[in-house]
Amino acid sequence: MKPSVINLSRLEFTRFEIERNRDFNAPKLDDAFPQIDFEFNNVNFEFGAQLLYPENELDDPRHFTVAVSFAVRQSMQDDVTLPYSVTLEGSAFLYFKGEHTGLERFRAVRATAYMMLYGAFREQVATLTARSSHGLWFLPAPAFNDTAEVDATEDFKKWEQATSSLKNKSPKKTSTRRLKKVIKEM
Repeated sequence: MKPSVINLSRLEFTRFEIERNRDFNAPKLDDAFPQIDFEFNNVNFEFGAQLLYPENELDDPRHFTVAVSFAVRQSMQDDVTLPYSVTLEGSAFLYFKGEHTGLERFRAVRATAYMMLYGAFREQVATLTARSSHGLWFLPAPAFNDTAEVDATEDFKKWEQATSSLKNKSPKKTSTRRLKKVIKEM
């Protein structure tokens, strides 16, 4: 095992809603391990994310805040009945200590944050639904590589534009308070 070049400073939930779907016909669960055997075929999900870093680190960003929103709700479905409707939001505060630059750095930060946050979401959904009348429900295992690649490419383009305009201006300092305010406004 090799240690990661990304340290998690803090992970926090900003929204966590789980609601039991009364229209779901729960199958008889195994008494020894009451877990819903649910296939996620044709299920519609929402996923959104935002990456921020302090403006005073524009030349070499190291501190990142990645805010993620995730939802799988009955109101979003066409022909699938979910056992629960879930809406989650959270932020990962990361420190990048590696040597990667540019696109590689943004890709690594995005992929790591997505897995950390979604893993925490998945764990808490399982914990809370285990005490619900329908029983334990695991969210599906994710594949975030393509999403992280697309999002990191956009981050890199924005970073390149910002650094090119930085050459003509002096950088502004962005406080942690401002970063928290931006995340809360998402």
